[in-house]
Amino acid sequence: MNFMLPLAMTSSIRSMFVLLLLALLTVPTVAQKKAAAAKKTSSKAAGSPLATIDPQTILATVGTESVRLGEVERAFQKNLTRRDTRLASVPRDTALDFLRLYVNYRLKVADARDRGLANDSAVRVDLLNNRRLLSETFYFDKAVAESRIRELSGRRLTEIEIGVILCAVPEQSTRGWDSAASRLKAERLIAQIKAGGDFEKIARDSSNDKETAANGGRLPWISGGSIIKIVEDAAYTLPVGAVCDRPLPSRYGFFIVKVHQRAPRVSVKFRHILLTPNDTRDTAATDRFADTVLSILAMKPSQQNTALTQRGVTPSGDAFADLARTYSDDKTSSAKGGYLGGAYSRSSGMENNGSRLVKPFEDAIFALRDAQISGKIKTIFGTHIIIRDSSRIPDSLAEYDAAKRTYRRLYYEEDKRVVLDSVRKTMNAGWDEAVLSELLLSIDTTKNTQDTAWTRSISDGLLDRVVFRLPDASLTVRQFADTLRRRVDMRGFTLNRAGFDRAMNKIADPIVLEKATARLEERYPDFAALMQEFNDGILLFKVEEKEVWSKLKFDTVDARAFYDANPTRWMTEQKYDFTEVYVLTDSLLAIVKADLASGKDLSDVAAAYTQRDGMRDQRGRNLAASPKTSKAAQQITADTKVGQTIGPVKLEAGWSFIRLDRIVPPAQKSFESAISELAPAYQDALQKRLTENWLSGVRAKHAVVYNNANIDKIWSAPSSKAGSK
Repeated sequence: MNFMLPLAMTSSIRSMFVLLLLALLTVPTVAQKKAAAAKKTSSKAAGSPLATIDPQTILATVGTESVRLGEVERAFQKNLTRRDTRLASVPRDTALDFLRLYVNYRLKVADARDRGLANDSAVRVDLLNNRRLLSETFYFDKAVAESRIRELSGRRLTEIEIGVILCAVPEQSTRGWDSAASRLKAERLIAQIKAGGDFEKIARDSSNDKETAANGGRLPWISGGSIIKIVEDAAYTLPVGAVCDRPLPSRYGFFIVKVHQRAPRVSVKFRHILLTPNDTRDTAATDRFADTVLSILAMKPSQQNTALTQRGVTPSGDAFADLARTYSDDKTSSAKGGYLGGAYSRSSGMENNGSRLVKPFEDAIFALRDAQISGKIKTIFGTHIIIRDSSRIPDSLAEYDAAKRTYRRLYYEEDKRVVLDSVRKTMNAGWDEAVLSELLLSIDTTKNTQDTAWTRSISDGLLDRVVFRLPDASLTVRQFADTLRRRVDMRGFTLNRAGFDRAMNKIADPIVLEKATARLEERYPDFAALMQEFNDGILLFKVEEKEVWSKLKFDTVDARAFYDANPTRWMTEQKYDFTEVYVLTDSLLAIVKADLASGKDLSDVAAAYTQRDGMRDQRGRNLAASPKTSKAAQQITADTKVGQTIGPVKLEAGWSFIRLDRIVPPAQKSFESAISELAPAYQDALQKRLTENWLSGVRAKHAVVYNNANIDKIWSAPSSKAGSK
């Protein structure tokens, strides 16, 4: 029997509250474990002299350009598993290998600039496109996302039980008085509650959501990202027992919020024993049996073992698990000693599926201490006995990552719209409401832009009037209509205010964003560094394509020279000549054993009995067989002597007797037969040769000097130094 209930919400309440309950990340993923390990390493470095190293420390120079610790470390941390790792905390050899790679990268970019590739028209287009994409993401991250993610991750460490009352605005209403009436109703209810009215009774009597009303307005526990933002903001602002001072507006109407309880978020593991009445045990007998189970659990371990043995139960050392397996009526968990699987959080439910425990059961778990056993807990499923095995607080790093994903999924687009509208106002961009109203009155608003004749009812005078102001230009009704007709991404937009808003957002947003992000490099040094990295990356791609990739071609003469220079690299594998007798039945196996014991030659026995297809005529002889392709050849080991017979060996569906006749030693492959493995090795060598020849020329113009004194200070001077190149 599954005693858990799914989250008690109808589709209406789910849509109303957008209660997207997140599975609690109770078991660290591999990535999280690596991140935690990196964090631990970083923490050790933070407590040592390494933490005081200036990121501006110069590690090398490339021509007149300084290579500083901070920039090398940022490049090193681009890998997810290294994102929190201080470069100064890694082994010297690892750090210096990466430094050399980074110096080579700077050399390549320097050469690209020398060639004037930054002024190439195709490169400039790539740079502009990259900046447009990067600036938009960076701008919104700085404008809203960073602070909201920090706030959300902090909230995810606390869970709250709240009550709500909804004073709904009917969906079909379009007039302001309906909204005003709902607000007035909410204000009146708040006044009643502040005057001493019972929140739960008022919720039952007055809330327009009947499902939550039936529960006195109470919702399941929440944490950050569980509910619509305006309600969540109030819940995390109000003290326990308090009610909001004003109605909270939303698309559903006006909310009133009360905070019932607040607690640190904890995930717990627990087990339970469920006892239910049945044909042989009524309610009273079930209750008495629960007392018996509790009395056994209260005994000392030696007494528990005796009591279990007397009942025919073999003790395992865990009396609770033994009793659950033997007596629990919850067959889902009894086989696992009462364990339902995964941890449980009040705000997230079971980690494996998000399902919720019934409230008396949930309350009982969180009233226990770790390792404590409950009394008799009554629910609609029967009588439960619960043990709380362990508890864990959320990992802040994992919660930050979860908050980032939640924010991107639930709030990011909405916040972007708010920011864009705000920026638009500061630029004095927007609709001319009078012209827009006249336009809407002159057209059929039940149609959409696929109706090519929709503009015929608009007068010439109206067509030439400005309907939308932009920072550096304005849009007339005619220009707006032409855009709606031409652009494929606006096909099918409705000819009403909502459709026009959508269309104008597509037109105006890029212009507004370009203005808003025009000076990001000046305002944010980290954006300037990000753009520099991307710009350098484009230059690197262009110059490397010219100097390496376009020249990376298979030249037969050059490849043969590479083949001749490494003769022992292209060898065949060791193979074997052997004779085999293979049989499939026990009776034939006995005959072969007897013949060999009597002194018969294995070849004669193979000619008479082997059951390999076509091998009797060959007298079982296999020539130059490879262990890669022959399972029989795999049975021959380094200890097997020529002339020795091994077996019987269980092989595939039968048995084999194998005699090693000759070892075929490795031999050098011809150039033609080695091509398949030679070609990738040759191209790899050619790539390295082209790169090194290219960089040698660049180093002549941009000398590379490693600052060994600084390197030795950071990575405690060793027997060898980085040296100069």
